[in-house]
Parts: sequence; C-alpha cells; structure tokens
Amino acid sequence: MFLSYYAIVPSQRFICSLETTVPLRPDRFKALRDAKGLSQEDLAAISNVAHSTIAKIERGAAATTGADILERLALALDSTIDYLFGRGFEDVDPSVAAARMSFDVFARDPKLTNEQRDQCRRVLPHPDAPKTAKAWGSFAEMLELAVGPTSTTSSRGPKLALIGERVTPKAKNH
Repeated sequence: MFLSYYAIVPSQRFICSLETTVPLRPDRFKALRDAKGLSQEDLAAISNVAHSTIAKIERGAAATTGADILERLALALDSTIDYLFGRGFEDVDPSVAAARMSFDVFARDPKLTNEQRDQCRRVLPHPDAPKTAKAWGSFAEMLELAVGPTSTTSSRGPKLALIGERVTPKAKNH
C-alpha cells in the first residue's frame, strides 16, 4: 500500500512528494491465521486469494498487495486491514485479538438480542473463546440449547435455527 506525503521545503520553494510503502506485517498475518486454525490452503479457499500470494505475504516477499486482496483476506480472517498492517491490539496475543475481532463481526448480526451478545461477550477473556465469527454463532446456539431461550429471545420472534435444523413455528391452541 502506498502513502504519499507532501512536504513544503521553504528554502527550496517547491513541493516534493515522498512515496513510501507501508508494509503488511507478515508476522501478524501468519499468527492470526494460525490462531484461527487455518492452513494457507484453507485461507486461500475461503478468501479466494491464490495460495502463492498468501505464502508470499507470510514470507514478507509480497512487494505490494492490492486493496481488493487485503479486503478479502481481512474478511476471511474476521480481521481489520489495520490489524494486518500492525495497528491495533499491539498489547495482546494474536489468539486474543482473533477472538475479539471475530466477536465484533459476530455481534453485528441483527438477529441477536442484546442478552445473547452479553452472554457471549462474557466469554471473551477465556483462553478458549471462539476465534471466528462462525464459531461465535455456534457458541451462541449452544448457550441457547444449554440455558434455554431467554425472555428476550422468545419474545423477539423466531429463535436462531441450529445448523442443519429447520425451525417450525408452534401451533396455537384455540
């Protein structure tokens, strides 16, 4: 990714443009992929980015990476592009960053109630907290199965369907 800086040099009376490359952090990229339990091949399939490109990024051999590729990788990793460039979550382990970023993606689901979000949020500090948005969804379903529907989930309409299960409305007795 290129950033342009413009500097006015008073003694020279001209404007010079200095282009610099902001490097993608291969160490963070690989650590995040590992924290999510994905192989390079898995990430390539999920993101629709060539395996060779992912390998180059992890080796630090990718000269530049296009914005479309970065966006696809960040989406596949439930991450932000900023994180891949080394900004944000500097003080935490990659597995903690993975759990937090994927929770943020999961929590945007409009079908979730605030109570469901709060129940799942309480798990964030645990070392085995889910590391993907999909895993957070499964965790929320397991909580509902174990604890039962809460007052807000039962009154807000249909419950979340379990994977591979069809939810049918209950017949009303007249």
